[in-house]
Amino acid sequence: MLFQVQPLIAKQILPYFGGGSSVWTTCMLFFQGTLLLGYGYSHLIAKYLPVRKQLFCHASLLVLSLLLLPIGYEALSSEASQSPLTDILLILFLSVGVPYFTLSATAPLVQKWFALVNEGKSPYFLYSWSNAASLLALLSFPFVIEPVLSSSTQNVTWSLVYAVFVAAFLSMLWQISKSEKFNQVKSAEQAGSTVKLSSFLFWFGYSALGVIFLVATTNAITQNVAPIPFLWILPLCLYLLSFIVCFHHEKWYVRWYWLAFLALCSAIAIFLFFIGAQFDFITQLVLFSCVLFTACMVCHGELAKAKPDASQLTPFYLTMSFGGFAGSVFIALIAPQIWTQFLEFPLAFIVLFALIAVHQFNQQGMKKLPVVSFVIAGLISALFVTLNSAYQQTDIYQERNFFGVLSVKEVEIQGEMERRLIDGTTSHGTQYVDKNKHHIPLSYFRAGTGGALAIQTAQQNGAINAGFIGLGAGALAAYGKAGDTFTFYELNPSVINAANNYFTFLSGSKADVKVIEGDARLSLASLSNSDFKPLDLLVLDAFSGDSIPQHLITVEAIKLYQKLVKEQGILAFHISNSHLHLLPLMVGLSKELGYELMYFRTKADYEGQHDTDWVWMTNNPAVINSAKLKLTQTPVNVPKDKQVIWTDDFSHLLSLLK
Repeated sequence: MLFQVQPLIAKQILPYFGGGSSVWTTCMLFFQGTLLLGYGYSHLIAKYLPVRKQLFCHASLLVLSLLLLPIGYEALSSEASQSPLTDILLILFLSVGVPYFTLSATAPLVQKWFALVNEGKSPYFLYSWSNAASLLALLSFPFVIEPVLSSSTQNVTWSLVYAVFVAAFLSMLWQISKSEKFNQVKSAEQAGSTVKLSSFLFWFGYSALGVIFLVATTNAITQNVAPIPFLWILPLCLYLLSFIVCFHHEKWYVRWYWLAFLALCSAIAIFLFFIGAQFDFITQLVLFSCVLFTACMVCHGELAKAKPDASQLTPFYLTMSFGGFAGSVFIALIAPQIWTQFLEFPLAFIVLFALIAVHQFNQQGMKKLPVVSFVIAGLISALFVTLNSAYQQTDIYQERNFFGVLSVKEVEIQGEMERRLIDGTTSHGTQYVDKNKHHIPLSYFRAGTGGALAIQTAQQNGAINAGFIGLGAGALAAYGKAGDTFTFYELNPSVINAANNYFTFLSGSKADVKVIEGDARLSLASLSNSDFKPLDLLVLDAFSGDSIPQHLITVEAIKLYQKLVKEQGILAFHISNSHLHLLPLMVGLSKELGYELMYFRTKADYEGQHDTDWVWMTNNPAVINSAKLKLTQTPVNVPKDKQVIWTDDFSHLLSLLK
């Protein structure tokens, strides 16, 4: 239950904060922080309360948590968020905070009570089994829960199961409180061996690095592959699997074997950091998974070897959770402030080898293993510095914020210098560096593509009022004519900054251009409630980066667009995407909402250019029956059983993976 609720609630929050990997990073920060509080609570009552009072205290907390059911996401306000990280943390606290805290505190207490009444028997096997159960819960979400149940039904079902769990657990507490063996335990804690300060530091370090590897790898995977729950869950499953293996039996972690494999995976990770997007989806997934699992096996294998006896169980878990929380804080709050790239991913490998070297030196002195670890850390550092210097030679601007890494690069294509806006590794607009050619849109927005045709078709009857969801470099503004009004809606402030300062499409447009910052759907919803001029054209260009905002392409979203766009107007969707096949969704939505669908696929003319896919939804007979447009259209053949319909309450992105 503790792990199944993580993707469940995070998926509901995801669309309203840009659809990017940072939403999951922030959720992980909350979950790790709440886990720390739960472990802290369990440590304190185990240390300072008599055993019978521990039972009463935890039973009271379980009953209190029932008053806050059912769980569920509700937006804080309809206004654009100025601090998405703070808003997400508050939403999670209000949605699931107390039940999650209660569950996180339960596991270490049960293990502590087990150790008290089973003297001499290690309780750590319970930790392995609990992680195995968490693994099964996680795997059930994308394959069983998400495809079948709507979000609201998921919330109610989880809440009902939680209530059953509380009732069963209270019954168990009542039974064990009456047992003769349990009543023989008088003290709140047992005497045991003392723990050195260095042990606490190594517990903390390995735990923190494990979470850093988990979140950094998840960021790397979902940077240009859609952040669907499956791609959150897979890394988390590998993270848990390493705990299961390492804590089930010490012999399952063979240090030399895993350290050798880690050295190989470190080199792979460095290359993935720079050229990962060049591989297909499956290859990326396999390589990232191998890298993450190996790193977590080393972190948790060393942690398992360093674990104390049962008398120090709650301090051990508390230190582990503090390390995990610190790792999440570093990724979510500190790394974005000190680096403009996701440098935490490659640098974590260097730090891990350095930590292993220090740890082994502390235990063995200057022997073979510490020396080898230091040497490997140095070699990885040299490899990274060399590749990073070459990679950044084309950068003229780079910025990192909550929504990811944005850069502006200048590259030579077909003998011409082009300036490209890159979000992660996906291009969001290209312009010639030659000032005499600044007015020519390139890439996905070049002449003859679906976006250009949509604007030109709408302009046939005179000046137009057009809306654009997604700004990019502002290339579509180049098609504006005198008298036109072009309004762009952009969530990421860094994109607005780059479009204004490094590209001239906006400033050079003949149309009256406005840019509105914030979530497009919320901004458009506020328009529908006030006096406004209906749109001749609404262009949605928010799906090429693969981290797509799902809430912009649901039945409810398109019904909103219908209110804003003239009856004879056009909805144009840019669906070019490396990993997602969005056409079945477009077909399903158009039929559900009574639109005719027109599909425009334009092949690249040369290497370095992009294939483009655009879909129009319209009921304008002149547009639908245009002989000129029919010549440029691409036939659509999506069988009925392959068509997809999304609503705000139900969307299953895994089904659209190419």
